[in-house]
Amino acid sequence: MFDVAIKNGLCFINGEFVQANVGIRGNRIVYVGRDEIRGDIEIDTSSSFVLPGLFNAHTHLAMTLFRGFAEDMPLMDWLRKKIWRAERKLTPKDVYWGSMLGILEMLKTGTTGFSDLYIHMDEVAKAVGRTGIRAVLCYGMADRGDVERAEEELRIGEKFIREWDDAFEGRIKAIFGPHAPYTCTPEFLKLVKEKADKIGCSVHIHVSETQWEVEEIKKQYDQSPIRMLNDVGFLDWNVVIAHGVWLDDEEIAILAERKVSVVHCPVSNLKLASGIARVSDMVEAGVNVALGTDGAASNNTYNLFEEIKLTSLLQKVRTGRADIIKAGEVLQMATRNGYAAYRLNGGEIREGMLADVVVVDGRRHNFTPMYNAINAIVYGSFGCEVRHVVVDGKLIVEDGEVLTMDEVKVIEKAERIVEKFRE
Repeated sequence: MFDVAIKNGLCFINGEFVQANVGIRGNRIVYVGRDEIRGDIEIDTSSSFVLPGLFNAHTHLAMTLFRGFAEDMPLMDWLRKKIWRAERKLTPKDVYWGSMLGILEMLKTGTTGFSDLYIHMDEVAKAVGRTGIRAVLCYGMADRGDVERAEEELRIGEKFIREWDDAFEGRIKAIFGPHAPYTCTPEFLKLVKEKADKIGCSVHIHVSETQWEVEEIKKQYDQSPIRMLNDVGFLDWNVVIAHGVWLDDEEIAILAERKVSVVHCPVSNLKLASGIARVSDMVEAGVNVALGTDGAASNNTYNLFEEIKLTSLLQKVRTGRADIIKAGEVLQMATRNGYAAYRLNGGEIREGMLADVVVVDGRRHNFTPMYNAINAIVYGSFGCEVRHVVVDGKLIVEDGEVLTMDEVKVIEKAERIVEKFRE
């Protein structure tokens, strides 16, 4: 007898869909096979796809409150003229409800875990605890060349890690989050990495998102962001960089050699006209590439199925090769690779893995006819097909309803908050 028995589904296992039953005990998958199984909770997944949970590897969750607030602007104008000014008005409680709204959307579209880099992170952690989702969280630090500010930012970052790492039965992993090379000095970044290595935690940072950033760092340090970070000893296996749009061959080789993971955020990169990352080249070089949405202000949704489809399509048009990345590879970027980037033992339907599982209804017009299940998911999903979501062995979404949240209340709270941004 299992705690949860997922029965009769077409399961994504080892890169292909196969018929199997999945038994969950505690927070782990303990059985995958064809034998008949029983559970305290039984989920019949006939005519359904069973996926490992999706992992949104780069978000600014509370930016749901800025969804549609700053549109049709390049990144630096978007930041300086709109976003950074509006963020000064955010209160801790605003961030809590904005995070709740983002988690609501992610759970309803099959995301079981996410990585968040933002402000008022205690409130994000509380939202994670309340809703049952999994998260890797970090306070977004920026010293901007100010020694006193650097000390304070590092103090806040360390305090957050001490208070929240491994919280809620291990569903939260707390790490360091320096913002970017153009807001953090090399000295500060070196210090952050040394602290991370001492504590034994990961580091998440924006790098080479725009051509402006690359040119600005070259002006300041006479080398590109990746080379600068490599020279100060920042790049390593416990580092996850967001974007990596503007990379040359040597930089991709450095990332592969140093075992750095990269989070590709195609919708955000397109919307802000940042560029198209060389994902296929990174994959070929051996870089672990995960997928993220970035914040809702530069994306509008936290629906990872949009990123899955666009990742494949953009690499086809970038290279002129329709076969450059296979659909199954992209699906693994959204599942296994995201968990692996942050050293979490999940993202796969396999015995011993974290019990983060998503059930997708296969009886939909957009999946008909069905020639190949992987292609149907990657190229035909909207996200609304998600029926059930299990996180850490617990049923969090049942028949499309998030059991741990009052959806109406969350939406009403968010609507009240954004009145001050409409002014």
